[in-house]
Amino acid sequence: MCSGTLTVLKVTHHGSNTSSTPLFLGRFRPEIAVIQVGADNSYGHPTPETLERLRRSGAKVFRNDEDGDVIVTIKDAEVEVAVTRP
Repeated sequence: MCSGTLTVLKVTHHGSNTSSTPLFLGRFRPEIAVIQVGADNSYGHPTPETLERLRRSGAKVFRNDEDGDVIVTIKDAEVEVAVTRP
């Protein structure tokens, strides 16, 4: 597996417990993690374990259920994140 720095990670499967492993996060060290998830969903996503792994990796976490729309803009190698519910 290769390694490096990942600027933006779209967390898979709504942040389920299997959406990201410590090995993956350690290898790619995302700066920003975006979780698309509905409020009060019956599956309990994102899981507390996933959120803790992301925080330990140093990623700034954005979630639709808390932040509203998450808009990632990349221009001239600069990444900006805007949310509709600050």
